[in-house]
Amino acid sequence: MKHLYLSNYCVLFQDYDWIERCVRSFQDFPIGVEFATSWTTPGFYEELERQVEVFRDIPTTLHAPFVEECTLPGSEAEQYMAQRYQYACDLYPRFGATSMVMHTHEGGFPPEERAARQKRSLEVVRDWTGRMVRQGIRPTVENVGFPLKNSVLFDQAEFEALFDQLPPEVGCLLDTGHALLNHWDIPALIRRLGSRIWGYHLNNNDGLHDSHYPIYDPDGVCPPQEMDEILRSIAKYSPQADLVLEYAPSPRVTIESLHQDFRKVAAMV
Repeated sequence: MKHLYLSNYCVLFQDYDWIERCVRSFQDFPIGVEFATSWTTPGFYEELERQVEVFRDIPTTLHAPFVEECTLPGSEAEQYMAQRYQYACDLYPRFGATSMVMHTHEGGFPPEERAARQKRSLEVVRDWTGRMVRQGIRPTVENVGFPLKNSVLFDQAEFEALFDQLPPEVGCLLDTGHALLNHWDIPALIRRLGSRIWGYHLNNNDGLHDSHYPIYDPDGVCPPQEMDEILRSIAKYSPQADLVLEYAPSPRVTIESLHQDFRKVAAMV
């Protein structure tokens, strides 16, 4: 494990004071923060920019905007994506971020459009990761999509193959929750991609929804012994990767429970 981060999704990208208390009050080793760079809350962008100084001494990583990446060339959606993505790129040096993760796409689609959307997604990923590299950003690409949303654009083999088509300056970020929803063999994927995996979003779910439960939640579809196997695979095949606890806002997520998970993860990897 290179660094351990906490995603600010657990406070719905709003209560930065709570996030600061959580990471600063943990004394065992440094904990960083993953910041979302877009959301719908009024005043979101102004509040995000105020955190540059607050978290200047804390390791940070950024999540690219939650917009549709698989756009039509020349469309308003493509222009909006470019605007929001460039905003995130401009934030990167201000935060002193260590990486930025992007999605391959966002929404669902008809099955007959899958091949065309795969092609377009790869074009956009190549374009924007190239722009990021030229701006001094360390980009990663995340697995997204799940059956309930009809949004599975890449299956496991296809996602793995993406990184044969992307330059070595682009890494993989594996979201365990998305992989669980698609019934992927996560340890096998980790063995296959190995050190090409530069980051992980660690979370569990109910097997149907993208619930973002804590990794050892008793309601999670992935039992503790299987989560331990995933963490052991990470330690063996991608020990240099950054790990992000990406949990949804819920009463099950407290400062105390997060501190326990920080220790559990660190002990495993």
